[in-house]
Formats: sequence, C-alpha cells, structure tokens
Amino acid sequence: MMQVREKTKEEITAKLSTMKTPLTRMDYLESIMKSDFPYDVQRLIFDELAKAYEERIMYDKAARVFSMKGGIEVTQNKKVEAYLRAAELFAKAWKIEEIEAMYVRALREAETNEKKREIKLAIKNIFLVNASELEKKQKRSGALKFYEKLMKIDLDESEKSQVKEKLIAIYKSLGKFREVAMLQGKGSTSTSENDKNYLGL
Repeated sequence: MMQVREKTKEEITAKLSTMKTPLTRMDYLESIMKSDFPYDVQRLIFDELAKAYEERIMYDKAARVFSMKGGIEVTQNKKVEAYLRAAELFAKAWKIEEIEAMYVRALREAETNEKKREIKLAIKNIFLVNASELEKKQKRSGALKFYEKLMKIDLDESEKSQVKEKLIAIYKSLGKFREVAMLQGKGSTSTSENDKNYLGL
C-alpha cells in the first residue's frame, strides 16, 4: 500500500492529477480510506474511488462506495442522490437485491411524497433501461432478472403489458414453457403483499 502524506482536498486532488491510470488511483485512494479525514475530504475520496472502480468496470465496488458516501452526506437530497447512483451501478453488476436495498435507503431519506415518487420512478427506470440493454446484448438471463422484478413493481398497464411480452419471449427462447404458462395464467402477474410492503408500493 502507498504511504499517504496528503491531508487536504487540494493536496489529494493535486496528487491524483499526477496519476495516469485508474489502477494507480485505486491503490492510492484505498490507502487514503484507512486514514481519519473530515467528511468533506471523505466525500472527495469516495467520488474519486468510485470513478476509478467504474473505469475498471468494477461496478459492484463502485456501487458500494456510493452506498458508503450516502451514509456521510449532510443533506437528505445528497443522500438520495448517492443511493440512487449506487443503485445504477449495482444494476450494471446485476445485483437485484442490492438495488432494492438502495431503493429502501433512498425512500427513508425522502421528506415529501413528491420525492418518494421521484425515487420510485428512478428505480423503475433503472430496471427498464438495464433490462432493455441486456436484451439487446443477447444476455437473456440477465434481462430476465430485471423483467421479472419489473412485474412486481408499480407499472402502468401499457408498461406491464410490454414487460409481460418481453418475459414471455425470453422464457420461450430459454425453453421455460412452464413459466410462460404461469405468466399467461390468471393472477400470475399480480404483486404479492410481501412485494408491495418491501417495495413501498
């Protein structure tokens, strides 16, 4: 591990500017994390470390850094912003349960019903965007996870119909004909009370 002499945001930023690769920045920032810095410096470290992880396609680690950042943010809006960014990165790592955990944390910070609606819409869009992107890349097993979760959250009838069609097509392509039959059966697309309670719908 690198020896860390920098103490201020300015010194850390200057040091980072001399490092040419994400791997070098990661090593440096991971060393810094073990030091006791004020929260404003910690937030800078988290931002830079998450950026380095993301550049290295280490989405899970980048997401966890933003999750930690949410815990030290001062304002509720900044906390929500950090948790939603973590959810976006967890989505890239196909971490469904972690996305939902960030959703719950973000909702806890929402002060108004309008803010809660914004958070719900953001999470829904994360699922929709990632499901679509994975499907385009022919990564059906990944797309399937997102589409299955979308059937359990608050979609309008048009969206739910489109997601159902996507699910049926993927199930058929994977030879999951029992799941096709269940999805086409009465009541199979309804949201359970447990899902409603967990997702805050």
